Amino acid sequence: MKKVLLFFLSLLPLFANEYYSKVEPKNIYHIKSDVSGQVVFSDDTMEGKYANSTLIVKIDDKIDLADLKSTKTEYENTKKLIEIAKKTYQIDLSAYNKIKDLKTYSKTQKDAKLLKMLSSKTTLLTYQTNLAKLKLKLETLKDKISKKNIKISDKYYVLKVYPKKWDFVSMGSPLVDIADLSKAKLTIFVTNDDLLKIKNRDILIDGKKQKYKIVKILKVADTVNLSGYKVELEIAPPKIFSKLIKVEIK
Repeated sequence: MKKVLLFFLSLLPLFANEYYSKVEPKNIYHIKSDVSGQVVFSDDTMEGKYANSTLIVKIDDKIDLADLKSTKTEYENTKKLIEIAKKTYQIDLSAYNKIKDLKTYSKTQKDAKLLKMLSSKTTLLTYQTNLAKLKLKLETLKDKISKKNIKISDKYYVLKVYPKKWDFVSMGSPLVDIADLSKAKLTIFVTNDDLLKIKNRDILIDGKKQKYKIVKILKVADTVNLSGYKVELEIAPPKIFSKLIKVEIK
């Protein structure tokens, strides 16, 4: 029994440079809701397909659209009021400047012109302030509406659509998982010895030399794989993801 154990232990270093990893998309994104509301549309038929920039999830935005329309009208009206207020202010300013230094006008008359000019100036400033607030409200509403209409670029592959129609979602609720399949990654947990020599050795993937890039090396042992140090490799995307691949450090 002791001889068998010693023989087995003697073989371990020969296989210490072999690891297995599941090939995964390099980047997976988990899209969560930034708003609360009821889901009025959800297309789970997009799962397992590349997105085509069409709508995948829609959260009720009727009130927001109505508010946007009303705010646009108010914004345009305020712009017109500003143009009128500018002309009024220029007239009142010109009228005051004409008499402010003339001795033929009493202080009361000059003060009346001054107050009229200041009043028209205050009106102009009020309209300009309101316009700035309305512009901010417009941008806020547009942003809110866009966050209620989830569209995914056609370069991403849809993994999962979470909500169903009539579900209520709150901020932070998962909506869609997508992946970029243009690049793949392998994650292995290597021994201390392999960690020290990995940059100076060849790496075989599925028994063959392939193009790869080491994108991450952690020099602190993993909290789950306690005896391993995490190494992440970027490789060309395979035809099928999630299969087990052997990685050898030679």
